[in-house]
Amino acid sequence: MPRFYKIAEVISEQVLNGSVTGELVGLRDAFYEDVVVLAFETPEGGKRIADVDEKALYYRAPFTSAQGVKPFLPTMTFEDLGSRLAVVRSNQIVDITEYLQPDGVLKWNVPDGDWTVMRFGRRNTGATTRPAPDPVFGFECDKLDGEALDAHLDAYVGKLLKKVGPRKQGCGWTMLHIDSWEMGSQNWTSAFAQEFQKRRGYDPTPYLPAYTGLIVDSEEKSERFLWDIRQTVQQLVLENHAERLQQFAHHHGMGLSIEPYDMNPTSDLELGVIADVPMCEFWSPGGFDSTYSCFEATSVAHTMGRPVVAAEAFTDGSSKAWEQHPGSMKNQGDWAFCNGINRFVYHTFAHKTNERLPGMTMGPYGVHWDRGQTWWPMVDGYHRYVARCQSLLQQGQTVADILYLIPEGAPHVFQPPASALEGKGLLRERRGYNFDGCAPSTLISRGSVENGRVVFPGGAAYELLVLPACDTMTPELLQKISSLVEAGATVVGSPPSRSPSLVDFPICDQQVHAIATQVWGTPPFGSGLVERKFGKGNVIWENVVDAKRYQQPLTRPITDALWIWYPEEYSGLVAEPCTRYFQCVFTVNADQPIESAQIEATADNDFQLSINESPVLSGENFNLIYRDEVSSLVKPGKNVITVKAINTGEHPNPAGLIACLNIQYRDGSEQSITTDENWQSSRQFPSSDWVNAKQLGNVDMTPWHLNLSASDSLAELYPNYRMTSDLLAKKGVQPDFESNGPIRYTHRHADSFDLYFVSNRNEEVVDAECVFRIEGRQPQRWDPLDGSTHTLPQYSSKAGRTTIPIRFEPHQSFFILFGDADVPLQPIATQNLVTYQTVASLEGSWNVDFDVGLGGPADVTFDGLTQWNQNSREGIKHYSGIATYRKTFDLPSSVQSNEHPIWLDLGTVHNIARVRLNGNDMGVLWCAPWRVDISSAVQPEGNLLEIEIANLWRNRLIGDRMLEPDEQVTWTTYNPYESTSPLLPSGLLGPVEIVIPKIK
Repeated sequence: MPRFYKIAEVISEQVLNGSVTGELVGLRDAFYEDVVVLAFETPEGGKRIADVDEKALYYRAPFTSAQGVKPFLPTMTFEDLGSRLAVVRSNQIVDITEYLQPDGVLKWNVPDGDWTVMRFGRRNTGATTRPAPDPVFGFECDKLDGEALDAHLDAYVGKLLKKVGPRKQGCGWTMLHIDSWEMGSQNWTSAFAQEFQKRRGYDPTPYLPAYTGLIVDSEEKSERFLWDIRQTVQQLVLENHAERLQQFAHHHGMGLSIEPYDMNPTSDLELGVIADVPMCEFWSPGGFDSTYSCFEATSVAHTMGRPVVAAEAFTDGSSKAWEQHPGSMKNQGDWAFCNGINRFVYHTFAHKTNERLPGMTMGPYGVHWDRGQTWWPMVDGYHRYVARCQSLLQQGQTVADILYLIPEGAPHVFQPPASALEGKGLLRERRGYNFDGCAPSTLISRGSVENGRVVFPGGAAYELLVLPACDTMTPELLQKISSLVEAGATVVGSPPSRSPSLVDFPICDQQVHAIATQVWGTPPFGSGLVERKFGKGNVIWENVVDAKRYQQPLTRPITDALWIWYPEEYSGLVAEPCTRYFQCVFTVNADQPIESAQIEATADNDFQLSINESPVLSGENFNLIYRDEVSSLVKPGKNVITVKAINTGEHPNPAGLIACLNIQYRDGSEQSITTDENWQSSRQFPSSDWVNAKQLGNVDMTPWHLNLSASDSLAELYPNYRMTSDLLAKKGVQPDFESNGPIRYTHRHADSFDLYFVSNRNEEVVDAECVFRIEGRQPQRWDPLDGSTHTLPQYSSKAGRTTIPIRFEPHQSFFILFGDADVPLQPIATQNLVTYQTVASLEGSWNVDFDVGLGGPADVTFDGLTQWNQNSREGIKHYSGIATYRKTFDLPSSVQSNEHPIWLDLGTVHNIARVRLNGNDMGVLWCAPWRVDISSAVQPEGNLLEIEIANLWRNRLIGDRMLEPDEQVTWTTYNPYESTSPLLPSGLLGPVEIVIPKIK
């Protein structure tokens, strides 16, 4: 017999990687408790249940950081094993627990024949708190046992609460938090058999051999049993852990926030539903792709009526080191706002003094959002921006048209169809029809129908309910869907054929068939899209036999791609640390419209991939396959894929690139462009010396072993976005937002107003026509940078929508309000688009004061505005901190009586500035536009201008690498730089100009 896995073996070997050592190993291994001993005739053949480690919840890998993790466990098709002797027969299993002696000896007379004896026991999984300092390093509590959680809370959190005493109103701790799961699976607890029988209605004991992969009675029954095991674990986690934590939090005057993802044995959405504040996470550029968690948290909040969606924001491992600042974070922050997030929880904030800077850090992790930063004295401008955005985005409800129902079962990660998103990398954007996901329990308990839309308490309302492409559904969920359709909902999806559970089998399947027939009718169905009226509503689905227009690709063409690299001098896979370039020229069929195009790629170590000169993918983890939808970038005729790949390190090491572009045409045909020896490679770019790439091997070759899981070979759970958008258009529902420019959006609705947040994705000025699904209201522009409000006199309304021309500075964002104004409005012009004309340039010399305590000179004169890092003086070249520029100027006579506002434009700034004029604080400038209104403080003559500029710590940390420890200016627990690391541009570069508005 093959060796059967035990829980502790799987968890400790595959997840903890030996982190449980010493005393904890002894404690883990000392605990064992028998559950049952079973005997049965040994089955013939070697047929086993596939992926039993996952299905029996021995193991759940991190979806965010590990490659090839299944987002869900797909429903299975079953084969006839041909003989009853090939399975374990449940009615012939013998419980021989009574014959097991206390010393572990089994005294049982074995009948004739070949028999298998299985001893099932309960052990510690070995899961520990991590990462954690030694005093709090230990085992996780039993997540299925409420009393175990009570003991943990009493010994840890309870002690803290007793220490601080009763919470005073308006202060103290406000939230108890469950961070991202990350502790692995669990599949048993002391009362599990009793809980299973109570919830599922049958005894699990005869089916326990399925835990080891053996087939009991039939493959179908075994899979259904394991589905019931996972459902029971999910219910126990929700009730005995999450809900119990919520009760504890509420008892102590706190709320509960949950990040319900990664290594989680439950459905992410089902766990998130319990949170008072659902949370997610997004990583800084170069980090892991946890975008899915943002879709999950916002979905939970909207369907549960929660006003706040929080995010562990700008998470970083080490890729950005000390190089993040408010300006560099704005675009990603605006992306988060447009994805429904309305509260940032910064990763990380270290409490520290000002005595030694930058000071303590949480190792390399985080953007170091604390007082140790050079620019912290100026961060208030950014904080006010974030506060204004968060406050406004917590008003009303988010508008979305599509509701994707996730399938029943655990574990499950919600992902919308890739075609519902546009953009690249970590910043994938929602299209003009917004969406949410929905947990089955939420739909059952909270969903209803009003005016043909599926609605939830709290205001969320959806035009379409889209079912997952899954042929199983419990009678309870299907009955709820039937009632929604009958009440007037439009449901998109094919009918299920059976229940996933062994509960009430086979009656449950009969019930599913009866309800499905009532709603969807009886085959044969028509071809293509089929629509059927039921009650007041409709069901719409695609006949997959011969309809191809909206089908998703069923294969992963990257499986046919090959690892490649430049033909280096070294043999094998090894290359010097270097940068190499690759390109592939291909032709797209001009006679067929493109339905979808998906690019996938990864490289050892870093890469950036572009299509037709537009950046698409980037990454630095060769264990992950990065992907994006790029149909908007692929054009008929000639196209070019270009890749910059970097082999990092200090010595020769493996280097490789693998990529695939899969194009789906409207007629159902496909085209795949995969890496192979026909790709061109070069040492430089642009290049006139392209050579054929070196072909290294298949996708799963050593040392990369890319493991494409079974889930990657499945079609997406949901239909293509084009299908749902076509259906919405047919219903007369227009896109909520459209633009001819690179503008992202989100929309909040309340009884008295509609509020759109719009943001420029590009780092350049954009004039865009923005179309809003609102008519009959005067639009107003609210600027969250300074809180100012303005009318937008130039707009047009037609057919239920309003079109407004808007000018955006690089990465600039606005709120567009449709409703009655609460404050007086200041017209910005007779038209919306305002440019600025220069009336004076502040040229010549500047007096600059650096901080002597940070190694800078006290008072110097710059003949002009130049970069500090290019200065010959070491104290300026490696300076990090705040320096003050001073200059006096007179206003030109032509603007001294000008009725328009007078502005100061700083030009280029590295990295943040505070402006003072004649002793008046004019505010902080931390992003474009680098202009400030100085009308209230400027004088005709003798103006004293002071501009404080803060750069980043990197340059000083590099300079200190050249000094002895006692000579160094900085002190920190994290300095990743070398003395030879390149310096960053720093300082005020200008041109600094006086400007006035010029109407376009």
